[in-house]
Amino acid sequence: MVKKKNKKKQKSKKKKLTPQEKLALRTERKLYRDFRVFLREVGFTQIRVDGTEIIVDGRTGELDDIFIYENVLILVEYTTGKPDSSHILKKKVLYDKILADVPKFLEVAREKYPQLHECLKEIYADSHYQLRIMYIPLHEAAPETIASCPNVSFLQGGLKKYFFALGKTIQRSARVEFFSYLKLDWQDVGDGVLKASGQSHDYAGQLLPDSMSSFPAGYRVVSFYADPESLIAGAYVLRRDGWRDSSHLYQRILVRSKIAKMRRYLVDQKRVFVNNVIVTLPADTPLNDPKAKGANVPEKELNKARPVAVSIPVGYGTVGIIDGQHRVFCYHEGDDIHEAKIAQLRKRQHLLVTGIIYPPDVKEKARLEFEARLFLEINDTQTRARPALRQDIETIVRPFSGIAVARRVIAQLAKHGPYAGLFQLAYFDSSSKIKTSSIVSYGLRPLVKFDGSDSLFSAWKNTDKEKLKAREKRSTKGTGYEDDLELLDKYVEFCVKSLNDFLLAAKLAYGTSHWDVDDESPSALLRPTSINGLIACLRRVIEAELPLTLEAHKKRMHNIANFKFGSFKSSRWDALGEALFQNHYNPSGS
Repeated sequence: MVKKKNKKKQKSKKKKLTPQEKLALRTERKLYRDFRVFLREVGFTQIRVDGTEIIVDGRTGELDDIFIYENVLILVEYTTGKPDSSHILKKKVLYDKILADVPKFLEVAREKYPQLHECLKEIYADSHYQLRIMYIPLHEAAPETIASCPNVSFLQGGLKKYFFALGKTIQRSARVEFFSYLKLDWQDVGDGVLKASGQSHDYAGQLLPDSMSSFPAGYRVVSFYADPESLIAGAYVLRRDGWRDSSHLYQRILVRSKIAKMRRYLVDQKRVFVNNVIVTLPADTPLNDPKAKGANVPEKELNKARPVAVSIPVGYGTVGIIDGQHRVFCYHEGDDIHEAKIAQLRKRQHLLVTGIIYPPDVKEKARLEFEARLFLEINDTQTRARPALRQDIETIVRPFSGIAVARRVIAQLAKHGPYAGLFQLAYFDSSSKIKTSSIVSYGLRPLVKFDGSDSLFSAWKNTDKEKLKAREKRSTKGTGYEDDLELLDKYVEFCVKSLNDFLLAAKLAYGTSHWDVDDESPSALLRPTSINGLIACLRRVIEAELPLTLEAHKKRMHNIANFKFGSFKSSRWDALGEALFQNHYNPSGS
């Protein structure tokens, strides 16, 4: 009998990846890992659903991840490719059906995803669940792609880095700001959805009327002691590198190392910080009579210093921190070695708070300007604010200055037009994006100034425009200030439209290839020198009183592809502008 030889089982060989494929795989895994870590840091639980098809109202699809916190569900789609409308619009059909009937989706999802079924709490009815769709791309989606899906939150670029950094710094406490970004308020989440009526935090305080504070008439100042837990739950900070869509952002992001040192101080020294935190409070904050519970202090009694009971509504974004954000957020809910003791201090210790209550008729722009001035005053008397930060604040407090108008214009160019998504405006924006400091100072400021025949101001056909020039010189509020701010908005809109028409004509004529800052060989028109040169050319076009329409620019620029933008280095943008004008716009040479 011949014995058969035992054959060793041959293991199937794995395909050997190329270096490029290995890099792509690492990049993809990092994208998933970073977002999952962030949501875990703010308190969410991950439900693994990738690879499982689900059918909702006849539409079949897959979800990459589901995360849950109490009654908040986040459905996630990741993509490492360049996001485009076709990819997201295919997903949008499923998303719309899910959002149209959340209880129905939960009914289907319970069967498909057993882990989700285990995480859904019986205390919440299906109608209590808040559901959000998040799209997490490796590369930034274009504004038109984002606009095509209004019910999807795109976490990308600098915004993604901001939240990841915030999560690492204040962990669980970052969810308040994250929820605000997702358009969720306190009454939508957790216990808030189960309460029958609104809640408030009540503090014993002292009122300082405007006659004693020298603040503008109607502004009231109250001082009180508040526990850090309540402040964190309702606080917002106008951080210039954050997510809020406003030109009135000025404070820096929380510094992680500073927070860590302050937490160690709280545990080691076992005492509260004695200097006060400066905040703003809602205009309708009740000031009650401590002797008559629930009764407001009569208006005539608010013109003198007196004890009051300050009643602050519970909610996200009700308390604006002007100064002292590190002193508040060092009490954050985290998972470091100090958390056990900090958790006790968060409720037990109290911070001295000075709150400013605005009159009800103060508009948002005026309110934000007041806050920025106050922030600058406080920081100038202590540690002097950094020059870049001071410049941002000056943009707020002197909105009619040339630099302020220029900064507003470039912020709009970064959102709409041929350069959308390509400018570096915030700390967390990609370093490969186009630097803007020289463009604002040397390109845009001369273009948008309120005088000179080479300024867009001279080409603006608005009969009231001289009011802006008068307001810039006065540099004070006075009568008509709010109306002049609205007029300024119209001028900025005109500047952005005129620039985008000109820059689009240049892009189309030069060529749209390599129109990406991350390209190995980006277009020559993506250099700051080239952009300043184009703006310098536009100033000469304005001075020559030539048409500023898109079609007029196209006719002049038809052979701009032959222009040697690369031969102009560094600060030679004015020479570039002159050469471009002479070659394509000079009436005598046309």
